[in-house]
Amino acid sequence: MIRLVNTLKISLLLLLIVAIATHNTLIAQETFNYMPEKIGWHEAKYNNNEKEPKIVPWTTWDDALEREMKWYLNAPINEHGYPSFVHITFMDEKYQCYRDDFIPATQNGMGIISYIKYWKYKNQSNPKVLEFAKIMGDYLVKEANTRDEGAYPLFTRSTGYFNEFPLTQSSQNDAKHGKDVIEPDKGGIAGYALLELYRVTKDQRYYDQALHNAEVLAKNMRKGDAKRSPWPFRVDAVTGEHWGEISSNMVYILRLFDGLLEMGKSEFEKPREELWYWIETFQFNSPETREESLWGQFFEDQVGENNRNTWAPMNMARYLIEKKEELDPKWEEHAVACIDFAVRHFGMERPGGVICVGEQDADRRAWGGVNATYGAVMAMLYAATGNEEYRDIAFRNLSWMTYFIREDGIVCDQTGEYHWLREGGWQEDCHTDVIHNFMDAINAVPEWATAKTPDGKTKQEVKDYFPKPKNGNTYVIAHRGAHNGIPENTLAAFQEAIDLGCDFVEIDTRKTKDGRIVSVHNSTIDAYVDGITGKVSDFTLAELKQMNIGKRVAPGWENERIPTIEEILQLCRGQIGIYLDLKENLVPELVEIIKKYEMERDVIWYIPASFMEPIKQVKSNCYKCISMPDPGPKENIIKVVKEVQPRVIATDMGELSEEYMKIAHDNNVKVIADEQHGNIEEWIKMLDWGTDGIQTDKPEELIRFLKEREK
Repeated sequence: MIRLVNTLKISLLLLLIVAIATHNTLIAQETFNYMPEKIGWHEAKYNNNEKEPKIVPWTTWDDALEREMKWYLNAPINEHGYPSFVHITFMDEKYQCYRDDFIPATQNGMGIISYIKYWKYKNQSNPKVLEFAKIMGDYLVKEANTRDEGAYPLFTRSTGYFNEFPLTQSSQNDAKHGKDVIEPDKGGIAGYALLELYRVTKDQRYYDQALHNAEVLAKNMRKGDAKRSPWPFRVDAVTGEHWGEISSNMVYILRLFDGLLEMGKSEFEKPREELWYWIETFQFNSPETREESLWGQFFEDQVGENNRNTWAPMNMARYLIEKKEELDPKWEEHAVACIDFAVRHFGMERPGGVICVGEQDADRRAWGGVNATYGAVMAMLYAATGNEEYRDIAFRNLSWMTYFIREDGIVCDQTGEYHWLREGGWQEDCHTDVIHNFMDAINAVPEWATAKTPDGKTKQEVKDYFPKPKNGNTYVIAHRGAHNGIPENTLAAFQEAIDLGCDFVEIDTRKTKDGRIVSVHNSTIDAYVDGITGKVSDFTLAELKQMNIGKRVAPGWENERIPTIEEILQLCRGQIGIYLDLKENLVPELVEIIKKYEMERDVIWYIPASFMEPIKQVKSNCYKCISMPDPGPKENIIKVVKEVQPRVIATDMGELSEEYMKIAHDNNVKVIADEQHGNIEEWIKMLDWGTDGIQTDKPEELIRFLKEREK
C-alpha cells in the first residue's frame, strides 16, 4: 500500500535517493557526471558551486511566463470566436493544428484555472487574460456537451475533434467504445473550473453548467470499494454502459462538490461525504501494484486499467496541502504519501540537482503538466511545513521548466529531456496545465518570481536579448556606416561606426549576378564608380570587387570595395549590431549566413509591414532573429504587433509623434526612427517623445549630444 511516512524523520529527497538506487520499477537513471551547456532552448545557467552545481533559471520566472502568455494571447481567433489553442490540442509553433483529436474538458478546464490565477497574479491588470478565460468557459458551455438524453445528458465531453462546433463525437480511446463515450472525472475538472470562472465573472451560464455537471455526477455515483472508484473511467453518456472500473482523478469532483456546498447547495453534502470516505478509506490505502492500485487511469489517450499515473495523486496532494486539518487530521502524512508514490515509481534525476517526474506507466516521460505539478506541490509543501529540502526541489524543478519556454514565448510539451525539443504539442502539457502550477509556487514563495536562488535572496536578471544602448538610453544607428568623408556601406565606414561607439550600422543588402550578397544602397552602381553603369545584379562579385567606389568620395579611399555580407559580419561580430535594410527578399540566404556566424540576435531586420511575407519568413526561419517592421501610420501599430509580435519597430519623422511612441510603448515595443534634419532641435524632440533609437547620418555629433544630455 502507499507508505505513510513521517516527514520529520524521512525526507522526500532521501526517499528519492533510495528509490533511484533500489526500486525496480523506476526509469533507468542516467548518470550526470557533466553539466550540459544547453537545456531546452537556452544556454544553461548554474550557481557558483563547482563541486555540485545547481540549475538556476535562464531568466526570471515572471519574465518567462510573461513571454509565454504574450504568445498565447496573440493566438489567431477563428470564425467562431475561439483562439486556436482553445479548440486545438495538437498545435505547432505557427498556431496550426497537426492532429484532429482534442481534449476539451482537461485542456480548457485547467486553462481556465491557469488564466484566472495568472490574471490575479498580475493584479488584474490585463483584461485580455480574463477575456480568454471566459472564452474557454464559453467553449465548454456552448460547444463541448453531450446530447440532451441518457445517463449523462449535456455533460462536458472529455474528447472530440477540433473542427466540430459543437462537438458531436468522441475521439482518442473514448471513440473506441462509441461516439458518445465520456470520462466522468473530466466533467469534474470542467465543472470546478466553470465554478471558479463564475466566482470572478458572475456569469450565470458558467454556474449553471458547473451545477449541472455536479448533479449528473451525483445521480450516477456508485458505491466505491477497493476494486472500483465511485465512477468508472469511461461511460457511454446515452446508454450508461461503462469501461474501466478505476478512475483515479477524484479530487476535482471533490472540489466541485466543495464549491457548491460553499454556495449553499446542501444536496451535495452526502455525495461529497461518500466520495471523501472512499478516498480516505480505499484510495489512500491502495496497494501499489499495477493490478491493484487505485491511482490507475487518468489520460484520455490510454486504455489499460492498470496504468498508474502521477497526475491524480499529486493533485490530491495539492488539495490536502490547501485544506490541511480542516479536511484531514493526517493531511501531511497523506500528502507526502501521494508525492512519495509518484516519486518512487516515476521520479528521475536531471542535471543541476533537478528532479523530474514522469507521467504514467504507459508513458514515463516527464510531460509539462505533470512535471510542473510536481514543482508546484513541493513548493506548497515547503510553505506549509518549512522543510528546506522541499524548497530546493521545487525551485530547481520549476527553474528547469523555464528552459522549455522559448524567448519568443513558444513552448514545448516534453520537459524531461534537456536535449529533445519540439515547438508546441499537447497544449495542456505546453501551457494550460502549466501556468497555474507556477502561480501556486509563486503564491507559496512570492520572491521566486524574480529569484536566482531558492532562498530568494539573490535576484535573477531578466534576460533581454535586445542589447542595452551604449550612449545613455538611446541607440545610435550609423546610416550606411559612419560615412562622413568615407565611402558609404564600406568596411571603412562600418569600422568608423565601431570606433565612435555606435550601437548599430545600417547596411543595404542586394544579390549579385552569381548569387552573392553585398551591401549597396542603390540598385545600380552608377553613383559609385566612373565609367560603368548597370544594376548590381548584372555583375558578378569578382566584377564588383574590381570597381573603385572610393575615388569619388575623397583621396585615400581608392582601395575601398563593395563588401560582402560575410565580410561585414566578420568585422562587426562582437563589436556592433547590424540594422539590415532588406532591399530584396533574401531572407533564406541571409538567415543561413547569419546563423553560421551566430549573430541572430545581433541583427535587426528592417522590412516595411506592407511586406508581411518576408517578416514571417524571418520569424519562421530564425526564431532568434529580430524582425523590425515599419508599420507606417500610428493606426497600424497594434495590428502589426498582434500579427508578428515584434520587439522593435521602425519609423521616420513623417510618422513619429508623442502619440506614436505612447502606442508603441504601451504594447511593449521599442521604436527606432530615422532623423530628417539631423540637428539638435530635432533630436531633442525625438528624445522628449521617448524614441528608443535614432538612425542618423551624423553619428559622431549625435553621440556627443547624448553624452552632454546625460550630464
